[in-house]
Amino acid sequence: METFIVYIDDKQYALQQLVPMLSANGASSASAKWVLIGCPPRLNRHTSRWLTHTAQKKWRQTWTQETTAEVVQMLEATGNQVSVLTAHGALVQLTKQIKGELGHARVIDARRPKLSVNLDPVTQDQPQEKSTWTLPGGVLAMGAAIVLASE
Repeated sequence: METFIVYIDDKQYALQQLVPMLSANGASSASAKWVLIGCPPRLNRHTSRWLTHTAQKKWRQTWTQETTAEVVQMLEATGNQVSVLTAHGALVQLTKQIKGELGHARVIDARRPKLSVNLDPVTQDQPQEKSTWTLPGGVLAMGAAIVLASE
């Protein structure tokens, strides 16, 4: 039985990534085991100040269940075994832990790329792409000053 570990932070993006995989594999994926790992967004410091650690953990688990519900239904409808986890801490360590429990597994990073944010790697050998869309604040301020001076 083939095992897949999938990291998800956006339901629609994950569906766009997984549906072609399922249709391409056809009957061979009918007996696969899928471990879906929800990567909820970080709470800002103002919100986290007013919530207890237990409430934050419950929110993260609820977010994961809501985000992965449609993906779980789609995978179970094709005869796959599905389990859902919530990511806590470093993703590389979580991947090592799950691979240690399950043995050999394919890791799929189905997290939506974000502008000017470098996502944490999910395996040690995952290539890191530097975002080229970030601008230092000084460059933006200088550009604004030039525009104002030219008018």
